Amino acid sequence: MSDSPDHEKDRGQPTVRVRNIVKRFGDQTVLNGINLDVYPGETMVIMGGSGSGKSTLLRHMIGSIQPDVGIVELFGQNICAMNDHELNETRKRFGILFQSGALFNSMTVAQNVALPLMEHTDLDPEIIAIQVKIKLELVGLREHAHKLPSQISGGMKKRAGLARALSLDPRILFYDEPSAGLDPVTSAEIDQLIIALTRQLGVTSVVVTHEMDSAFTIADRMAMLDRGRMLVVDDRAFFEQLRDAPEDQRGSFSEEQQLIRQFLRGDAEGPLSARRTADDYERDLLGLPENDVPAFIQTPSLQTTRSANAEARVDAPDEPDPTEPMTDTKVPM
Repeated sequence: MSDSPDHEKDRGQPTVRVRNIVKRFGDQTVLNGINLDVYPGETMVIMGGSGSGKSTLLRHMIGSIQPDVGIVELFGQNICAMNDHELNETRKRFGILFQSGALFNSMTVAQNVALPLMEHTDLDPEIIAIQVKIKLELVGLREHAHKLPSQISGGMKKRAGLARALSLDPRILFYDEPSAGLDPVTSAEIDQLIIALTRQLGVTSVVVTHEMDSAFTIADRMAMLDRGRMLVVDDRAFFEQLRDAPEDQRGSFSEEQQLIRQFLRGDAEGPLSARRTADDYERDLLGLPENDVPAFIQTPSLQTTRSANAEARVDAPDEPDPTEPMTDTKVPM
């Protein structure tokens, strides 16, 4: 399910527009025909399992890598056609919160936040100092401005990284796994901070995550990736309905809906786990095509192995008991 043309007209022009993105690394297709629109002031959550293409899509959106096919537009401009200078100017209009915070360890929290202002503006040091205090106050870190990254917690590093991302007053904020590595309470605080900043500043947010509690807390709309394909883009309510549907309705879902439901619920059984069979592992290990695993390496069942071992023990000659005394034997002279 995706947005209809009438729905798109109601939202206005997208701030981020991805069209028919294809990206290959060698023989592997990581993104395959991806389309996505992100509209002004909304929070779009991009989710999917490990290796689904989430981070690769994010790297395309920020211009870190170029697609093999397709375009990415920010603010109505195709960043794939920009030269380095044009791309750098566009990057001043968005901020990025990296998964680790990506702070400079030799600089204080305040110096980290001030760095983009010092590099990309002509503001006086006094004005920069005021701006730094404002950004740190937004994320609740003003009293920790003098500390080094080694002196603050993981959650505080994330907030400091967010303050730095806000330093140039961006119109878009990109988040790469903002809750990764955080305890539940700190993760919830980061979620509320994202919501508050979106409301207060009116920024457009794109959040890559596989943390479902966080996703359902912050999202206006959600996009589900699987093996480089975009399965569905829809409002949060659609995903909530699919997640919370009674078990007796499961049979009416399509295979893709069952896959999404399993991911949203974190169920141990379903289409995602059904992919991970022993044959898949053996075939991948040997680099063989499908259904071409040699007989000599096919994994026997546990019962077969036990039966074979039992038969071997029955047929084998009795071994001497090491606790019994040895009888005299004549050694030929």
